[in-house]
Amino acid sequence: MKNKRYLIATIIVGCLAIGINLFIILQSCLNGDRSTESSGFVVELFKSLINIFSKNAINENNIGTFTQVIRKLIGHFGLFTVDGFISSWAIYLSSAYIKKYKHLYGLLFSLFFGLFISGLTEVIQPFIPGRSGEIVDVLIDFSGYLLGTGIIALIIFLRYKQTKD
Repeated sequence: MKNKRYLIATIIVGCLAIGINLFIILQSCLNGDRSTESSGFVVELFKSLINIFSKNAINENNIGTFTQVIRKLIGHFGLFTVDGFISSWAIYLSSAYIKKYKHLYGLLFSLFFGLFISGLTEVIQPFIPGRSGEIVDVLIDFSGYLLGTGIIALIIFLRYKQTKD
């Protein structure tokens, strides 16, 4: 029964990882106007929340900078943190059948995958009207992915340490 639950969990988390990576790739394929439109909702949400606490803190004088920060922080770093967490979890669950160094191989594969997906999304963008690929975005994306992977690595370490004691 335990193996069946583990397999189901592996499939579910694996499907989530595939889904989020497809979402990220599809977002990088949107033209400039569609990309701005899709991130505009998030920018408006945060703008409204901030302006509730500090009246007119985000206004026409600083909306451009604010938009850039939100797009980089939420759209790049935040999304890739979630991606790193889910993808690393899926890779960890899938690597259960590797006997020797499974944690190390899983972690290395996850990091290479994170770097690949970060780079791929930025390599695609120069071919899309109104978009451009930026090295800075690769670094922001991969940093988010590293954080997500680091959280999973910490959980694995703590679980491993707990079972050792």
